[in-house]
Amino acid sequence: MPLQTCMDISEATNFESSLGLFLKPISKIKINVQLPKLSVPGQSISSWHVMEKLKETIRPDTFLYLKSLKITATVIKFEGELETKSSCERALARLRAAGSLKLNGFSERLQVRAAHATSSGPTRHDWESFFRDAKGVNEMKPGERPDTIHLEEVPVCWFTENGKFSNPSEKLLRKAFGTFGKIRRLEIPPKTTSESSMFGKTSSLHNDLLFEAYIQYEEYVEFVIAMESLRGKKLLYKEPDGKVYSADIKVDFDRTNYLSDRCIKQRAAEAKKSASAPENIKIAERDGQLEISQKSKSKILDKNSPTKLETKIRQPSTIDQEKELIEAQLLLKELLRRAEISERCKEKQLIVSSTSLQTEGKMSKSYSEKGAKTSEVLKENDKRQKSRSSKHIKEKHFHLYKDRNKLHKSSDNSSSSEERMSHKDTQKDRRHKHKNKHTHNQNKDRKKEKKMDKIKDREKHHQMRLEDKKIKERLNYLQEQEKKNKEKLLLEQERILKEKLIRNLKAREEQKLKVREKLRKKLAGSKVLKSVLASPNISLPKRSV
Repeated sequence: MPLQTCMDISEATNFESSLGLFLKPISKIKINVQLPKLSVPGQSISSWHVMEKLKETIRPDTFLYLKSLKITATVIKFEGELETKSSCERALARLRAAGSLKLNGFSERLQVRAAHATSSGPTRHDWESFFRDAKGVNEMKPGERPDTIHLEEVPVCWFTENGKFSNPSEKLLRKAFGTFGKIRRLEIPPKTTSESSMFGKTSSLHNDLLFEAYIQYEEYVEFVIAMESLRGKKLLYKEPDGKVYSADIKVDFDRTNYLSDRCIKQRAAEAKKSASAPENIKIAERDGQLEISQKSKSKILDKNSPTKLETKIRQPSTIDQEKELIEAQLLLKELLRRAEISERCKEKQLIVSSTSLQTEGKMSKSYSEKGAKTSEVLKENDKRQKSRSSKHIKEKHFHLYKDRNKLHKSSDNSSSSEERMSHKDTQKDRRHKHKNKHTHNQNKDRKKEKKMDKIKDREKHHQMRLEDKKIKERLNYLQEQEKKNKEKLLLEQERILKEKLIRNLKAREEQKLKVREKLRKKLAGSKVLKSVLASPNISLPKRSV
């Protein structure tokens, strides 16, 4: 928003009287106008006519500005600002009493609804939720927690020492915003062309430039007091002539960790890089000029032209020559070191290859000796196997003759042996069945035991889960209580600080009144003395000798 003249300062509060700065609450209202259905084709409603009707209804009060936020086929939403809160309430009462507007060309009346606009600016819930959900942030470090205010669209000429359009001074900013508490860091980022051009278009009174600033407080309570006192208010500046101007400054908490140690180091590194960039550009320009001069010389020699052209080559400075010599020496050292490393690697490879050849020769000799020995052993084994096979065949023939005689004898006793075998088989079957039943019962018992163990394990696991849940609930409850206690402590600290500020202000005012009364008494006494001394009729008493 551009700068505006302020006619009423009844609701303004003192911010820094030595700099002529005051704070004033913003009084805005929102108006919704419901549109009728357009029955005639080609018929339209002008938002300008609606705005004029709204201005007529609130007279004798006037809007500082009135603009349309949203226009649809059914509703037009307006936002307007008035001079004071009392005028805002009077305007709302008149709009609610009217209830509707009558436009020419429409039989139906336009219904109007108006209410107070919400105050702009973040609340405590906003910055607490932001830093709670932020990742990679350490609340123990300054700049990565809610302790920094970000100001935007602040006029430059209000914070300059000479009152001219120069750079704003950090000293005056520190003096103005130090009323809320001790400032740890304060930084004004460099200006951008977009901000200055945008403000040049919008400002209609002075064409002042704007700037932004980051202010970091030492304690959280001081940050909270500053945010609450600046939320929903505009900044006033009183000139020595008596004219008062207002500006809607944007106040927000730092969402980018601008004044954290990490970001400050990053900006310092980027500044070093940008400072070293121009030197590299100069070296490249010098090399380009040398190449161009050499090309021009070669062209002149090829053409064999009678005219002689003088080519001026800018010689490099002594500092550049020394830098080039140092770089060349470093390159030579690196090349020599690499050559030594390569020679060492080659020597190692030769040693490894020679040792491998020696080991191969020894292995070949050992294999040849072992081969001769193994051939002799194999021949002896073959002889032994042949002798054993002949003996084995003779033993087989002898056993066959014996088996034939036994078969003849066993045929007689076969009937009796069969009966005995059948009896033995029945007994074995009975025993086998009995064993099977016993094993089946044992398996059943084992399965039951396993099932019972599983059920017991499940119950134990369930109990453990319940215990864990109870512990977690207890921890959550304790954490919530700690948070509530912390919030209570912070609120008490804020209340105490506010009371201290009010007491200090009252004490200062009382001191000022006492000093004024003393001065008045002194002045009154001096006037009486002067009048007594000036009167000729009064005679002083004579001393008796």
